[in-house]
Amino acid sequence: MRFSNLPIELSELEQAAEEFSKEHGRVFDVVLYGSVTQGKEAPNDFDFMVLLTGADESERFELAFEFREMLIDMGFPHERLDVKAMNLEQMWDPNYLAVPGLVITGYSLIRRRPLHELMNGEGYALFILDVRGMTKNEKNKFSFALRGRDGKTGVLRDLEGRYLAPWVVLLPVEATYRFKEFLKMWKVPYELYLMFGTLYESKDWRIEEGIVRPQP
Repeated sequence: MRFSNLPIELSELEQAAEEFSKEHGRVFDVVLYGSVTQGKEAPNDFDFMVLLTGADESERFELAFEFREMLIDMGFPHERLDVKAMNLEQMWDPNYLAVPGLVITGYSLIRRRPLHELMNGEGYALFILDVRGMTKNEKNKFSFALRGRDGKTGVLRDLEGRYLAPWVVLLPVEATYRFKEFLKMWKVPYELYLMFGTLYESKDWRIEEGIVRPQP
């Protein structure tokens, strides 16, 4: 993940987070997440989560406030900053609704990798498209824009997405907003699910049964 929509260079932000963690022993990581990491060109806000170990409520508030002030000094607009802090054990609290989005869209500023990669997985955006309001001609045009006339190109190729089933597509989470803009242009309603996944198995029965030869 590399983000073109930050007010400063990502490397500066990573360095600042690393220095902040060295100054405060309870800081485990600082995570950038939300619309920025999903590819929104002009995000409404910048979401950060300071991950801590064993901090009480007062410490969580103080460390979130201190990191927020640091970001403002670096050039982030204060009115668009949302900085929170949580303990690692809260990651398993089902009442903490920010956790799924944090895991799927989050980028570790200290480890300099997406959280889903650090957890040996991938972050995905699953779109279920509603084309019931389209005429047959409109569906064909939309399908060509989506997948190309050959079924292998179009916007899905540009965004490295996959057409899983009729009007169901899967994309890398960082392409979420670019695909939403595409759907907005075509006025296509949709349902969006953010998902964490890992490749469990890849098997080709045709090779095992000798129907085709494996590629060299």
